[in-house]
Amino acid sequence: MWIIHEQVILPKDNLIKRRWVGSSRCCFCDHDETIQHLFIECPLTKLLWRTIHIAFNINPPIDNESLSGTWLVGV
Repeated sequence: MWIIHEQVILPKDNLIKRRWVGSSRCCFCDHDETIQHLFIECPLTKLLWRTIHIAFNINPPIDNESLSGTWLVGV
């Protein structure tokens, strides 16, 4: 969670800033890959969050800040 909160994870947009040569597109849905996209916006991620919600009655996070901070409060 700290890695997500501090945005030090290396999705493709951050790799490109470090002179990585490659596509910036998500492997799952072909949108630009960012931290927000990987953990919140990607259709595959949304499916996984829905599954967690159904299985454990935990509401999915709405943004990266809520993911790294308060989304598990009360569990």
